[in-house]
Amino acid sequence: MASFSQGTAEEVKSGAAQFRPGAIVSKQQATFVGRKTEKRGSRTVTTTQGTKIYHRAVTYVSQNEDGTVSGGDRVIYIEKNGTFQPAAVSKDGGKTYSFSDPDYPTMDGVAGAGLQNELNTPDGAIHKNLDAQINRSLDDAGIPKTQKKKLIDSIKNNADQTDEEKTTVDTSTSPLVSRDIPVSDNTRKSFGNHVYPLDLGKTKQDVIKFSMLEYVPKDFNQSGQFGFGNRDKPEDRNPIGSVILPIPGGIQDNNSVSWAGQNMNALEAGLANVALNTIERGVEGAGDASKAVLDALKSGSGEGKTALANVFAGMASGTGGQLLARTTGAVINPNLELLFSGPSLRTFSFSFKMNARESAESREIVKIIRFFKQGSAAQRSTSNLFLKSPHTFAVQYLHRGPDGDSNPFMGRIKECALQSVGVNYTPENNYATFQDGAMVSYQITLNFSELEPVFNDDYSQLDGDADTLIGF
Repeated sequence: MASFSQGTAEEVKSGAAQFRPGAIVSKQQATFVGRKTEKRGSRTVTTTQGTKIYHRAVTYVSQNEDGTVSGGDRVIYIEKNGTFQPAAVSKDGGKTYSFSDPDYPTMDGVAGAGLQNELNTPDGAIHKNLDAQINRSLDDAGIPKTQKKKLIDSIKNNADQTDEEKTTVDTSTSPLVSRDIPVSDNTRKSFGNHVYPLDLGKTKQDVIKFSMLEYVPKDFNQSGQFGFGNRDKPEDRNPIGSVILPIPGGIQDNNSVSWAGQNMNALEAGLANVALNTIERGVEGAGDASKAVLDALKSGSGEGKTALANVFAGMASGTGGQLLARTTGAVINPNLELLFSGPSLRTFSFSFKMNARESAESREIVKIIRFFKQGSAAQRSTSNLFLKSPHTFAVQYLHRGPDGDSNPFMGRIKECALQSVGVNYTPENNYATFQDGAMVSYQITLNFSELEPVFNDDYSQLDGDADTLIGF
């Protein structure tokens, strides 16, 4: 059996899940439990949306002396009360699940009746999705397809189907449209972990970390609310690669929102009020609002009649408001006011000059440049009909103190798109290479833009002392 990487022990930052070393941890996904559909002609319509549950699976692989897979346990974690908690255990490849285990004393009662039922129902949505989720994580870990049947019961019981045919299910929140557009087979799906300089890990200096993530679109809200749901947080998803570099100079951010001057004169306000009352209260509302406008005109000591007469005369003649200005030397008060018009997206620019001290370090720099260039490139679908979004990035300033976590004295950065990658191959203004042709110096410039604006309530969701936490 070929060797495979099981990864390292991982802790879910949002809460209580501590995985043992050697865990194969799947990416986070969401499934609607309790969803009900019915056929209406040629369409399948969702009648009950169900409850959206975020889940991830942890697989512990047991191996024979020759390195082949002999079996393994899987532990299912779900998000509950803001943390990921163990909810179910399967020791037979997902055929059956139990919801109490002495190794996980906090498991009792985490999984509700609906989740328990669907986990132990082969046709249940979350049962199928977990098999697909684990199938992908085993592929990423390098488990051969011929041995995955020891870990996924649905493969063992359906030998006439391939792994992909059996474990791929539609997890779209819309019953009419599937958002699962497969990318080209040549699309790179893993980018490795890189660091410059090579001995950076031996130092105690703070660093900046770029974690590449698969782009996750937002779901439509289908529970009586308008708009879109929230995108899964970067810390709840497994990165597909990372780069760690020294923090460069010139670090800054700029938070801004858009305000603009807007006009609404008295006549426009009156007409808007009539329209609003008509929508909200029908004919009765339209009558009351119209009467209020007429009463205001009558009580205006002739000013209302003068304004109204000039406005209609200007509209009829195509001269606009200039008739009033020419005949009275006045204009209708526009009630100019500065009004909020929307948030802005922040941009970040980083420039790194990387001098190689040896050929091996130069090759590592090349891998880092390739990491950013290929990771920010659009992805083609298998049919070439679609172009899928490039991968996105989480950017963190890490303090190399006792906790090794984000530096609270630096601004946080939301999930970003890498909009441009600039490379200077001769930053010293001369062409110089090692014996193998690798350049001795490179300079890269990265321009990022956040996917979402920063909102007021984002600050309250951060961990730490609010008095010493800059936030975003």
